[in-house]
Amino acid sequence: MLRISHLSVEYIKVPILKGPPELTDLPVSMAFLPEGQDPATGDWETAVWLGQSAAALIGPGTDWPLVKGITYGIWVRITSGPEAPLLGPFDLNIT
Repeated sequence: MLRISHLSVEYIKVPILKGPPELTDLPVSMAFLPEGQDPATGDWETAVWLGQSAAALIGPGTDWPLVKGITYGIWVRITSGPEAPLLGPFDLNIT
């Protein structure tokens, strides 16, 4: 489980180790939801590629100012034509 302070502003990266060579040319989005919740349409925000990792900036002043004491599930969605595979959830504890 990844642990990050609620005061920290940093990129959360999810390495994507399998996929076609042009994977990082595809649109990627991420959702951060309290543990046990599945993402709905409005939960997704545009993410970026940092190398082979999907990444999102979290913390105060970002699209994701996460709350202290909550464990979140990190979800990643990669869109390619009719496919939109979801990866996750990956646990993130905010301290």
